[in-house]
Amino acid sequence: MASGHPQRSILATAVFAAIVTMSLPALAQEQGAGSGQEETRTLATLTVTAQKREEALQDVPISVTALDEQLLRDTGVSDIKDMQILVPGLTVTSTQNEAITTARIRGIGTVGDNVGLESSVGVVIDGVYRPRNSVGFGDLGQLERIEVLKGPQGTVFGKNTSAGVINVVTRRPSYTQSAEAEVTAGNYGALGVSGSYNDAFSDSAAFSVYAAKRKRDGWMDVETGNGPRTEDKDYDQNFHTLRGKLLFEPSDNLEILLSADYTSREENCCTAVQTTVGATAAILNALAGGQAVAAPGDDPFDMEVFLDFIRQVSPDDSVRP
Repeated sequence: MASGHPQRSILATAVFAAIVTMSLPALAQEQGAGSGQEETRTLATLTVTAQKREEALQDVPISVTALDEQLLRDTGVSDIKDMQILVPGLTVTSTQNEAITTARIRGIGTVGDNVGLESSVGVVIDGVYRPRNSVGFGDLGQLERIEVLKGPQGTVFGKNTSAGVINVVTRRPSYTQSAEAEVTAGNYGALGVSGSYNDAFSDSAAFSVYAAKRKRDGWMDVETGNGPRTEDKDYDQNFHTLRGKLLFEPSDNLEILLSADYTSREENCCTAVQTTVGATAAILNALAGGQAVAAPGDDPFDMEVFLDFIRQVSPDDSVRP
């Protein structure tokens, strides 16, 4: 009879094969559970301190962008300014000098050219709030992770965090002796040297030291006129930083971590230029006898600014008159 109905025979065979196929994963799972080797697959979790306590990133009920050590190392992030390529909605700008560097999250932040203004995006490094953003904009050294908290964070972090918080956590000392060094070079005479050393005093005490020195010539031509400014280049780089950490763990329930850092900068920054020449600029240039008084030209790399006064970041992060 079966040979008279080939369609039914084929259908029965297909249904039987489907049932066997669906049963194999369940059988394999049961065998794995019986042998104690069941493998649970979950999303990778990252421990953060966005609420000043350690918890998994997926359990934090706020918008957080967490950058771990491996990601920061692979992308070469060593400064908060470099994070703009990794954090959507984060903007970092310097209008007059490095001491007036401001950060904005989702377009919200303090706008002003006064060094006395406190930013609405708080910068916290190793649990210490930095009242001036410029103190945190430098070589951060060896990083463990950076957390960018978007939105008001005043409940946990206090004032000056109405737009968000940039929480930087540097690497802790370990009980394994290690040393690292880095040398970087680039155009305009850029040269950077950094190094670190980590060691243990005993089974319950360890320390780490990090130091860096970076410099670069200016690349923006400056017309100083009659002065008093004498430097004819802008956007140079010249700073050094030092950080030390001490870790004491006298018992399983007590941990003491001491951290100190110092940074000095002497840089000329920042200027603004006009790179687009429109019809009005052409008229002004014609009235001036063909001289480029409105803008240097249409080439975006043909830039020159007129600045006759000193605007420089001194070692104490103050603005010289």
